[in-house]
Amino acid sequence: MNIKQITPYQILDSRGEPTLMVRMVSDSGNSAEFAVPAGASRGANEAAEKRDGGTDYSGKGVSSCIEIITNIIAPKFIGYPLSQQDDFDGLLIALDGSEKKANLGGNTLLGLSGAYLKLSAVENEKPLWQYIAEANQTTPEFPRLFANIVGGGKHAPGLDIQEYMVVPATNTPTEAIKVIYNVYHTIQKVMQNLYGPSAKLVGDEGGLAPIGTNTEVILEAFSQLNAKMESKFDIAIDAAANTFYKDGIYTIENQQLHASDLLKLYESWDAKFPIFSIEDPFAENDVEGIEILKTLPKPEKPFLIIADDYTVTNKDKIEELQKAELFDGVIIKPNQVGTITETFEAIKAARASKAKVIISHRSGETNDNFIVDLAYGVGAMGMKLGAPMRGERVAKYNRLLEIQADLDANQSNVANAEQVVNSAPPMTERSARPVPNLSVPPAPSATATTSTPVVSPIPSPVSNNPMSLPQSPPTAPPPPPSVPTTPIPPTQGPQLSP
Repeated sequence: MNIKQITPYQILDSRGEPTLMVRMVSDSGNSAEFAVPAGASRGANEAAEKRDGGTDYSGKGVSSCIEIITNIIAPKFIGYPLSQQDDFDGLLIALDGSEKKANLGGNTLLGLSGAYLKLSAVENEKPLWQYIAEANQTTPEFPRLFANIVGGGKHAPGLDIQEYMVVPATNTPTEAIKVIYNVYHTIQKVMQNLYGPSAKLVGDEGGLAPIGTNTEVILEAFSQLNAKMESKFDIAIDAAANTFYKDGIYTIENQQLHASDLLKLYESWDAKFPIFSIEDPFAENDVEGIEILKTLPKPEKPFLIIADDYTVTNKDKIEELQKAELFDGVIIKPNQVGTITETFEAIKAARASKAKVIISHRSGETNDNFIVDLAYGVGAMGMKLGAPMRGERVAKYNRLLEIQADLDANQSNVANAEQVVNSAPPMTERSARPVPNLSVPPAPSATATTSTPVVSPIPSPVSNNPMSLPQSPPTAPPPPPSVPTTPIPPTQGPQLSP
């Protein structure tokens, strides 16, 4: 099947800022949509966003993206075959022609790339997570959930640390979400008792935003609650140290610290309230911080070091920094790099470096739940999805529950079919004649029911035949879009980041 129509729209993200959505239709009549998220805390090497400039929407509109898609890209790709993700994305990257997607915009490319992936899955009559798994030859597995309970940094006022998260010990969605719910609502009551009704206010990712508190109060509340709960959780921090670093100094909770002193502060927190992981503990351009990470004893690190601003979902950055094994895990955010193919490449690079893969939302999110299928499909160790609060975050929680319910139903159907077969009386020649139309649906292949996540008993029914994305369609496709010898120039107006 081929692309019949590409339609871009301007919609609003969870902060009420403009963002891009792309709808793609095949010649069979199927369609798929992809909505592009936006980040507030951005690494310096992220793909550039295309914004309009001017006065409308404070210059953050994406009508320039819509014009590029409508007038330049769509005409070249109408009639292009589906299920050729590498080739499709490669042509988009070549059309842009710049290192950081500055000409067409990383948001423009991701909207197209994501819609193309989703539509290809629909045409292949497969759940998106299964299509992703087969494309990457990965085993689906539910991730551990990193849920933002209290927020600060660029996501909420009052705290220098950007995220205080809990990570349930189980990766079964129903059980993990129950833990997150209980923690969130209990901590909300604790903060309200300590700091008044304003503690019920939330930040961009749904995390509580109490004014007047500090890290030790929050970690103490987490630790005491964890001791009382039957289902346990780990504590994780996203420091996002870029946001409180300037001229070699970190200004945090009324202290001014060099990188070595900041590490001691982290270690003091860990000694009192064991910390599972810290994301971006130092600023990405802090040379002293990088050197400290190099000297940490690999097997005896006090907590996992997770990279986000350092690596920005970029295969080359991951490979470069992981030569020294600086990080134990890597954050994956598709809009940091611009296309689905490059996202897959970053995941493979992280795994090759022995780093854990953690798929993440952005602070400016939409109701698009693609990252859930991505995390489950590639069998990521973790997934950041915000608090169980605000519709755009809840959409991710609900998609996890939907996938688990579908797998449970599939497992139940298989078990029932096997029970019917096993309980049927032996078919003799005499007994067979009265029931000539007896028909039992065949059970799915073994791989559909026996692949089991590490913690959860939920099956991972992936086909035995990994998808091979064809290099050419069965019928002769239209000629590929011509790539200009001179990259498309950027549109006028400042490039603003939300």
